[in-house]
Amino acid sequence: MTGRTGVESSVTKRVDCGEEGPADPPGSWSRLVTDDPDEAHGWLLAAYPDHRLRTFDRRRGVVFRADHARFGSASLARVRYPMNADNDVFTRDVVGVAEVLSGGWGVDVGAGEVMAGAGDLMLVPPRRTRAILHRDMEVVAVELPLADVWRVAQERCGLAPVDLRFQGLLPVSPSAAQLWRNTMRYLTRVALPDTAFGANALVQAEATGLLAAVALATFPNTTMTGAPTRGAGAVAPAAVRRAIAHIEQYADQALTVTDVAVAAGLGARALQQAFRKYLDTTPTRYLRRVRLERVHNELQAAEPGAGLTVAAVAVRWGFVHLGRFATEYRRAYGRSPSQTLRN
Repeated sequence: MTGRTGVESSVTKRVDCGEEGPADPPGSWSRLVTDDPDEAHGWLLAAYPDHRLRTFDRRRGVVFRADHARFGSASLARVRYPMNADNDVFTRDVVGVAEVLSGGWGVDVGAGEVMAGAGDLMLVPPRRTRAILHRDMEVVAVELPLADVWRVAQERCGLAPVDLRFQGLLPVSPSAAQLWRNTMRYLTRVALPDTAFGANALVQAEATGLLAAVALATFPNTTMTGAPTRGAGAVAPAAVRRAIAHIEQYADQALTVTDVAVAAGLGARALQQAFRKYLDTTPTRYLRRVRLERVHNELQAAEPGAGLTVAAVAVRWGFVHLGRFATEYRRAYGRSPSQTLRN
């Protein structure tokens, strides 16, 4: 095609490993780069047949880019949509997650629009989402069959499918959000460039199970609050998850084992026993590990010449014995904290 506003004539590139025809959904892997809004919207409707464009731009000369990989019934896509659009969504048994890289992206689940901006994660809950909103955005988007999420919740948390409900659109903690981002970094490096990724049934199943487990660990849902106990007097993993979420959210504050136990709905003794059983550690050691990770992240992110010191970061996260802190840090990360700061 001929570029419309100074875009080179090679700007449109369509690669589709599925069946031929512009109206067909992408196969296991597809890519589109175009400055034709009609072609871009056709690709989106093929990739997401449960969406219907209600209002959208027809601006020419802006470049739409998308990579899409499907493994089984799940999908992963990175989409740059430099226009605005509102999409009606049919009721469907799909759990979605979007990481917004730029612009704005949002959902309407029947209680008004909720928008996310650059750096945010947002859940697209099953059976409740009525609209998805694009605002000159780039996102990494995942869609998972609800049946797979049910299966993981039942296998790993003992929660019956009828009892699984997502209870919020945002991650339960910064650490949970980072777990999702790290998983996405891995999968986008592996799945999106590789046309063979979705061809292996074992890979499909493992990737889908991984995404379902991380989604359940990232966004508030009843596996964190309502999983049944296992055996007389046993503590369910759901209680441990509540404790973990509380520790990770309030790691920068003074926390006692009793504080964490109350948040988990347990007594202190039961909490200690549950952590030993499921995590092979204690709540106190787990809290210390989380704080050590926060120190590590701050040292890695420090700008050269900013005047930040290892001692200042360590003390801020509760490590007052610097010699012991340095030993723990080296054991965990294989280098001294000062080496991390310098590099």
